This record gives sequence, C-alpha cells and structure tokens, in this order.
Amino acid sequence: MVRRVCALSCLSILFFSGSFPGFGPESLMAQSPVLQEKPEEGHRSTDRFRLGYNEGFAVESEDGRTRIALEGLIQVTGKLFQRDRGRVSEFALRRFRPELSGYFDRNVLFRFEPKFTENEVELEEAWVGLRFEDTGSILRIGRMKAPFNLEEVRSRRHIHFPLFSMMNQFAPAEDHGLFWSRNKDGWEYALAVYNGTGGSDTGSSKDIAGRVMRNLFDDEERGYFDLGIAMTYGRQNQDVATKGIDNGAGEQVLRYATGTSLSGTRTRLGLEAVWFQGPWMGQAEAMWIRQEMSQGGIQDTVQFSGAYLDVAYALTGQSIDFGGVGVSKEKAFLGLPGSWVLAARLSTLRNDGSLRALGMTETGRFSRRIQNLSLGLNWVPSKHFLVRHSLVFSHYSDSVDTGGGPHKSEVALLVEWQLHW
Repeated sequence: MVRRVCALSCLSILFFSGSFPGFGPESLMAQSPVLQEKPEEGHRSTDRFRLGYNEGFAVESEDGRTRIALEGLIQVTGKLFQRDRGRVSEFALRRFRPELSGYFDRNVLFRFEPKFTENEVELEEAWVGLRFEDTGSILRIGRMKAPFNLEEVRSRRHIHFPLFSMMNQFAPAEDHGLFWSRNKDGWEYALAVYNGTGGSDTGSSKDIAGRVMRNLFDDEERGYFDLGIAMTYGRQNQDVATKGIDNGAGEQVLRYATGTSLSGTRTRLGLEAVWFQGPWMGQAEAMWIRQEMSQGGIQDTVQFSGAYLDVAYALTGQSIDFGGVGVSKEKAFLGLPGSWVLAARLSTLRNDGSLRALGMTETGRFSRRIQNLSLGLNWVPSKHFLVRHSLVFSHYSDSVDTGGGPHKSEVALLVEWQLHW
C-alpha cells in the first residue's frame, strides 16, 4: 500500500488545482493559508528565505514569490449506538492528514494531502496548477475534489457535524482529472474532466462536471449570500454488490444485492445556497441523480433525490463563516473558555422503488425514504482544536434489518476531536 501511495505521489506532480467557497482561486486561498499572502508587485527576486508560522509552518522567500507550508489535520471520532440495532459502538481514527502546499514564482501552485487511518494510507489530493491573474482563473491537473456540491468542496476543518449530510455520498469526491476554475466580479465558474471512479479508470469514458455560483450580496448589513447550480455527466460500469446507502450517522441502511452493477450513464444535478452574517450561518442543497443500473440481465434507470438544511448559531456571539468561528478567550458558556456553536441539520433522501422491485437490494435492506435530524453542539477552545458533539435521529419509511431485527428508527451519538494547524 505504501509503495502504491509513493508511486501515485510521484505521478501527482503532473496535477493542477484550486478549491472553494465556490471553487475559485480566492476560495482556494481562503482554505489554504499558505496561498493567502501575495507578494507586492515590483519586488525583485532574491535567494534569501525566512521561516515562520502563519496557520501553517512555512518557508518563504524574502520577495514573497515562493512559499511552502506544512499544515495538518487530525480527527478522531467516537460513535455510540442503541444496542438492539446491530451497530458497533467504537472509537476510530478518521484521518491524520499532513498537508504540504505552496507556490513558486507567484503563480505555480501545488498541494499534496496523504490521508492516514489505522488500516491504510490513501491519497486525498495531489495537484499542481497555474494561476492566470489577469483572468482570475486557475488551471490544474491531478487528484482533487470535483466541482459539484457545496459540502464536499468546503474545508472539512470547519463543518458543523462530524459527518456530512446523507446527500454527500452521491456527490463525486476526489478524483483524477483536469480542472479549471475562475472567480471574478462575484461569479465563480468551474469545469472538470475526470475519471468518475474516484481513482483509476477501467474504461475510456470520462465524467464531466460544471459548476456556477453567484454572490448576490456581501455587506455588513445583509451578510454574505451565494446561490449555485452544478451538474455532472458520465458513464460508469462498476459492481456495487454489498455497497449501499448510509444514514446521517454514516451507517449502512440500503445494501445492494450480489450481481447489482452500475451499467450506463449517470447524471447529477445540484442546487445550493449559503448565507452567513455575524453569529448565524445557514446552507442548503438539493440533489437529483439518474443512474442506469442492472441486475440479472435486467437494466433500468434508477433515480435518487434529496435535500438538506444546515443552520448554525454561535452561542458566544462570534462571527461564523466558511473559515469557522472566531474564538472567545472568556469563560462564556458552561464555565469553559472558548466559543460554542449550536447546529441543526434536517435531511431527507428518496430512493427509487425499482431497486427493491428488480432485486437490486438485499431482503430487508431497503427503505423508500430515509430522514435524518442531527443536533450538534461544538466547543472551540482554540483556533487549532475543537470538539464536535452530534445526536443523530434516523427514520425509515420501511422497516430495515441491520442485524438487530427490523426497525424504522434509530439514534446515535457522535463525538469528534479535531486538531488542525
């Protein structure tokens, strides 16, 4: 496994990228402190460097044209389930991710993120890119997040719950391909051509993705508000037996039967919105998916649809946005120093009934509708450390047997400890 990661790391030198609040270069700099500072025009090149700390440990040339920084993210999660639901309560290292990023000659960018867990090492992102300052665009090639949904392209450091919503499992995650983005005059655009498999591709077909976001206002009185639309299209042929669909606690509810495959075109359409002002923040997404699937020689087009609404409020009054919440140094809540954030997320997912009718799911492992309510309380004692608490209520329209007998609902408690720099 280590040899594979090293080989892939070498190949990743061929890559280009950016990131987000939408997917543009300004967003990239907001998420990666190493890219935040730009040198002043007219500075002469020099061979002198300085070492320091600015969110990440960095080495920077005296003229500011070259900068390399080491950042990091560690997340440990605990899950507690009802005993009669067939779930296993556990503590787990979700990720240890050293992040090396920076730029050369102002506009040659790179980022490298291996992910370590207790069982394996995998490559999350690895890309190099070219920034064209006159057009506000970035071209990049490599492994990075596809430009589709708001949750996935946001930084994991500052989300409100230990896990993303149920809809995120239908979105493309990191993948290998060619990516272009532009952020200018309140518009953010992104286009990508990528494998569509999340890794190596077994066929010649590729997925395409496009995303557009518009900032409608950004001022002190009304706050910040974005609206966006995104779409992907491609063909996939992949065996999905024993894989399935998870609830809001990350536990499998629907399980595909042996012989079930993705076998044709897949189209995703997503709508998204985000608003924040002072201690308030809210984001919402709706998603529709059409996927050709097969089972035992029978092929059909299966549809999924769903949405979520995520609302957060800083109880200690600090401002909250894509970069997280400001940290209070006073003892303001429960007698503890730091900031506290209260969050709620309501999500719903509708699964196509033909999955069960055509035998694409295992007996007792299908629900036409899955609904989740997550309630969170997060403690942020430092800009480098936070603790997330989430109580997750799941409800199913059909009885589901996950090993503890059929049931239509379950409750889980999730706690996550996070260190980042």
